[in-house]
Amino acid sequence: MSEFEDLQSVVDACKQSMQSGDYAGALRKAIENPISSKDQKVKDLAAKNICEAMAGVSNAAKFIEESDDAECDTLMKYTFKGMDIYRDVNKGKNCSKFLKWHEELVKKCGLGVIMRAMVDKKC
Repeated sequence: MSEFEDLQSVVDACKQSMQSGDYAGALRKAIENPISSKDQKVKDLAAKNICEAMAGVSNAAKFIEESDDAECDTLMKYTFKGMDIYRDVNKGKNCSKFLKWHEELVKKCGLGVIMRAMVDKKC
C-alpha cells in the first residue's frame, strides 16, 4: 500500500467518526501514527483531516490532558497548520478554536511544545 492509500484509510475512518459526532475519537485515530512523508499531497490531506477533527472537538483541555507528550507535540504542529488553513475561511472564525488549543497545550506542556512544533517540518 502507498503512503496515500494508508492515509486515505485513516481519513475514511476519521470521517466516519466525525459524521457520527465523535470528533475526539476521529482526532485520536488521526494522531495515533503521525504522517512523516515528503509527498506534499499526503501532508496536505493529513493536515486537512487532523485540523477538521481539531476544529470539531468541544473540549480541547480534556483531550490534551489525556494525551502524551508526543501527541501534544503533534497537536501543536497541527494547531499552527489549522490557523493557516482556516485563516481565510469564514473570516478566520475557526482560528479562535486553534488559539484555544494553543493555550491549553502551552498550559500542559510549557513553551517547549512551541519550539518543538516550529522546528519539526513533518507537517
